Amino acid sequence: MTIPSPCISVCVTDPGSDLCYGCGRTTPEIAKWSKYSDEEKKQVIEISRTRMHSWQLEAFDKAYKEIIETGTSPIKKQKLQNKKD
Repeated sequence: MTIPSPCISVCVTDPGSDLCYGCGRTTPEIAKWSKYSDEEKKQVIEISRTRMHSWQLEAFDKAYKEIIETGTSPIKKQKLQNKKD
């Protein structure tokens, strides 16, 4: 099973912590994602989830579940719909 990227299409990195506001990964983790094994990807997702709290973790879990089920994050779907309008 291929592990989908945890990118939820927020893609803004905090300059102080180097953590993405959307997925909680660091810039190096994002850059190396495609080279990781499935086990490493699972570890990165778990570590990233520990960096999130409250509403951010809840929003991430909801969006990532949709990525797993449909292949696209709800934010990306909304951006694509806005381009059509």
